[in-house]
Amino acid sequence: MSSTNTQFRSRLAGALAAIVAVTGTAIVIAAGVQGPSGSAPHSLRLAYTALDLSQPMGAQLLYHRLQQASSNACGTLAPVDIGAYLAWQRCYDGTLQRAVLAVNAPQLLAVYRNDAARAHSAG
Repeated sequence: MSSTNTQFRSRLAGALAAIVAVTGTAIVIAAGVQGPSGSAPHSLRLAYTALDLSQPMGAQLLYHRLQQASSNACGTLAPVDIGAYLAWQRCYDGTLQRAVLAVNAPQLLAVYRNDAARAHSAG
């Protein structure tokens, strides 16, 4: 077997291993919390097949998607009604936290904690 053929097979094996690793993260997250008006729990489903959650960029991208999905799952925000705003905020916070914990990825949890610490120190 030639050296070129061996290198090709080695690269092919490495590429297949990477595809399997990425495909292994192709699960759907389901997280629910009580809706803003005491209605039935909302659910959040988000696939993250192509993201490498062991890398900061992959974790940051998924976190951003989870934030958007959590916001959407909790409905529209009523800016003039403080009670509705607080209910929406509880829904959002709970949905986001449950989704992050459901993924069970250390890098994603670090992004979530960093964001929570930044929000806590700002407000």
